Amino acid sequence: MSSRNVRWIKDEEKAQLRSWEQFYRNRWQHDKIVRSTHGVNCTGGCSWQIYVKDGIVTWEMQQTDYPMLQDGIPPYEPRGCQRGISYSWYLYSPVRVRYPYVRGALIDLWKEARAQHPDPVDAWRSLVEDPEKRTRWQQARGKGGFRRFDWDTALEMIAAAESAPARASVNQAGAGSPETSRSYS
Repeated sequence: MSSRNVRWIKDEEKAQLRSWEQFYRNRWQHDKIVRSTHGVNCTGGCSWQIYVKDGIVTWEMQQTDYPMLQDGIPPYEPRGCQRGISYSWYLYSPVRVRYPYVRGALIDLWKEARAQHPDPVDAWRSLVEDPEKRTRWQQARGKGGFRRFDWDTALEMIAAAESAPARASVNQAGAGSPETSRSYS
């Protein structure tokens, strides 16, 4: 049966009428293949082939080169889940969080504390040790009210919160005491 006998099959012979094919070919081109895994909410750590074009993930395929577990047991392949295969959607999603957000109550208190204390650790301790201020931002949990703020402030606040307990323990033990002057070399 030739295509002339079947009228619903149309062979395009003119190149300008087949321009859609180039779009399709471009969709599946890539610059490199990267081996990776999806670490977010993943329990299996399955290996994936990530196809990248111009620094952008174009598609993903499950890796199939796992070693055999034991003779007589069929290979455990392919590995991967639907969450993993849709991971590249998360990378380019418009709802992906790309900036630091903090509770509005906490950032207001932090700005006040930084105006009063030149040292970030002292500013953080002033918030934590004041029951009224601490209650104010803790009661805001679960109610939304997050505000976007800059990376420098976020890193400063995190560093102060992580350093405050260490500084408190050094001050309690006394500088130069055996507890604080360990050699790490």
